[in-house]
Amino acid sequence: MPTSYPITLPVGALITIGGNSLSEHNRQPVQISINRIEKTQRMSNGTMRKFFIADKKNITVSWSMLPSRTTYTVDGFYGARDIKDFYEGANGKGSFAVTVKYGSTANAENLTMIFTSCSFEIVRRNAKMSPGDTPQELWNVSITMEEV
Repeated sequence: MPTSYPITLPVGALITIGGNSLSEHNRQPVQISINRIEKTQRMSNGTMRKFFIADKKNITVSWSMLPSRTTYTVDGFYGARDIKDFYEGANGKGSFAVTVKYGSTANAENLTMIFTSCSFEIVRRNAKMSPGDTPQELWNVSITMEEV
């Protein structure tokens, strides 16, 4: 008889926007970049002086073949239509809270961000897991957010 090994699946989502977790379903690598705001000036004696103002984060996330709603994602988190509804709603037009969890809640980072770009592409329509299921769409989604 073969030996069975327990499977450990990741718990939780990497990114939460406005208190809503974004799905890990077919998520591509998340790009977190830092935009350093500073002023550099060459002095009269030839040396360089630098005035540091702030570091601001940019987050880019994309998914391929993301189901339309939370009920169809593997983890029950925000699907493509849910992200689109958030983006087009009142919350997405202003600043909102973003949480990035690095491994555990102890390593979570809370940011206030705005959307800088967002794209939605319908890849498949009327997709069903079985004949009795409700049809859904599969989307390619890409969002970019910038810290305020």
